[in-house]
Amino acid sequence: MQAMLIRPNNAPNFCFEVVEAATGRSLEFIQSDWNYAGLASRFGWVPCECGATDGTVDCEHRKVSEMLAEAFDYLCEHEGDEIEWEE
Repeated sequence: MQAMLIRPNNAPNFCFEVVEAATGRSLEFIQSDWNYAGLASRFGWVPCECGATDGTVDCEHRKVSEMLAEAFDYLCEHEGDEIEWEE
C-alpha cells in the first residue's frame, strides 16, 4: 500500500485530485459530483448510518443531492489528509 493525499484542485469547477504522498504524482482526478461520495468514503465519510446507500442513490433517510453536497464539504474539510490506499 502507499500513502495518498487528497487536495482540492484550484479549478473553478469543484474538482479534486488524489496524489501519491511521497511523489506528488497524480493518481486520480475527480471532475464529477457523482464521484464525490466514493472518494469521500475512502477518507472515512459515511453517507448514511443505515448502510443502504453508497451516497449515489436515495435511501429511506437521505436524498442523493444532500449526500453529494455533504461528501463535497467533507472532502474540502479533509484537504491534505493522508490515507493508506491500494491502487
